[in-house]
Amino acid sequence: MKQFTKIMLLLLFGFAVLAQSVQAQTTAADTRFSSRLAFSPYAQAVPNDSYTFIGVTHPSLDTALTQIGVALEVIDMTTTLNSAAGRVQIFTVDAGETHRVFVVNQSHSTINTSSSSFTDARTHLINTVDSAQFGAVRITTVSERPELAAASRSVLVGSTSKFDNLAQLNIWGIVFIESSGTGFAMEFVGDAQDSTLGGTLTTIDSTLGEDGDANAITRPVRGIN
Repeated sequence: MKQFTKIMLLLLFGFAVLAQSVQAQTTAADTRFSSRLAFSPYAQAVPNDSYTFIGVTHPSLDTALTQIGVALEVIDMTTTLNSAAGRVQIFTVDAGETHRVFVVNQSHSTINTSSSSFTDARTHLINTVDSAQFGAVRITTVSERPELAAASRSVLVGSTSKFDNLAQLNIWGIVFIESSGTGFAMEFVGDAQDSTLGGTLTTIDSTLGEDGDANAITRPVRGIN
């Protein structure tokens, strides 16, 4: 019984540490590690014309930790609180969840905190000033584990290595033109769509393919960015 209590306390402590790390961070990390970065080159918010919508989905991949903290930041756009903290939303995506982020002008008539449709825990608003704003979107992980050496990036859960980098998430979005009810899709570079676990090579006597071994095993954690 004592052993069970210790295990439960360790699990609870682990979850508390993760929650605190997300809650304590107020600005996006200044990182250049591809394992922590996803980027979309264009976004806009124009009063009475258009806004940007972004979805961040945790598809519960076998390689993913059940909680992944992310910071979504707008670049080169003037927000109502025009600081590093005012241009970012930081949140934790649990397995199976989708979070919605709206980049929208502050006086938008329907997408605002007065509507209960936009105040739940999985909906986030980044408000821009009431003038035409054009820029980009940058997403980083809260966890710094993806910056470690390849063999140290994972957490062993049972016998399976689990990761909390952005390659475990699907990120998608649209710049929506309200007057016509149309828009155009955003491409995010760095999410699950750009990743591979390295194929199905099985020979175990080499990792580099030396000695003419065409079936050498892949580099450990290849494709986890």
